Amino acid sequence: MGWLNGFIIANWIGIGSNLDNCGTGLAYGSEKIKFPHWVNAIANGVGCCTALLGAYAGEVISHYLTLYQAQWAACIILVCIGLFFWYVGYIHPLTSRHKQKMKIKKPGWREGIILGLALSFTNVAGGFGATVSNASTVWATTAAITIWGYIMIWLGNVIGIGVIARLLGRYSSFAAGLLLILVGIHQVLG
Repeated sequence: MGWLNGFIIANWIGIGSNLDNCGTGLAYGSEKIKFPHWVNAIANGVGCCTALLGAYAGEVISHYLTLYQAQWAACIILVCIGLFFWYVGYIHPLTSRHKQKMKIKKPGWREGIILGLALSFTNVAGGFGATVSNASTVWATTAAITIWGYIMIWLGNVIGIGVIARLLGRYSSFAAGLLLILVGIHQVLG
């Protein structure tokens, strides 16, 4: 029964640490942007590394960077991405002499790394918190955080492209930006 309990706890930590990933996938999907699987893998590879970092070095990090500071860093990055969605959707068309709509490009490896860093600050805390109580769950927790991170971005993107993009129409940039801003604020408040 001990391994089952550890498995369940690791998966709950994995899901809880990655709810913001679902919001990110929804935001891109509402703009009808398919989040490539390889970029998702890069973002969650970064998440895996930060979960391990949290599991093995949480005590050291807490001396230099508080959880509060890490949450604010994630918030700022995600809010900036959300504001960029608003700029591209509404401000740029009004201020530009060119009447072509600026397109948000499909994310590449750079965006995967930046999003991986922005979304993985909770992984540090999750990895650290899980291993403080039970050091034998390091790899199970790290694997759960990584796997659920990938699933949540993919699921959010599929739902965003399939349902939300059709429902929102021309307001999709507003909704995508708002969703990323709310995910960023959740980093600080959650």
